[in-house]
Amino acid sequence: NYPPQPYQFDYNIQDEQGNTTYRQEEGDENGNVRGTYGYTDTDGVYRVVEYEADSNGFRANIRTNEPGVGKDNPADVI
Repeated sequence: NYPPQPYQFDYNIQDEQGNTTYRQEEGDENGNVRGTYGYTDTDGVYRVVEYEADSNGFRANIRTNEPGVGKDNPADVI
């Protein structure tokens, strides 16, 4: 096995209709990874996912204004 190598990449693309999608990610020499990706369509609907993976596992935070997506727990679990 090789030790983790630091890296970074990103892209930002807009299609012919004006929809955009992007991603940015970086990893460090300890194998920790952090990034974000998302899209926005021409109607202004968006989704943004920010994530992190390290010795504590994978964690993600999602922000969106997509129709039908509420802030309440959909399974009604406490």
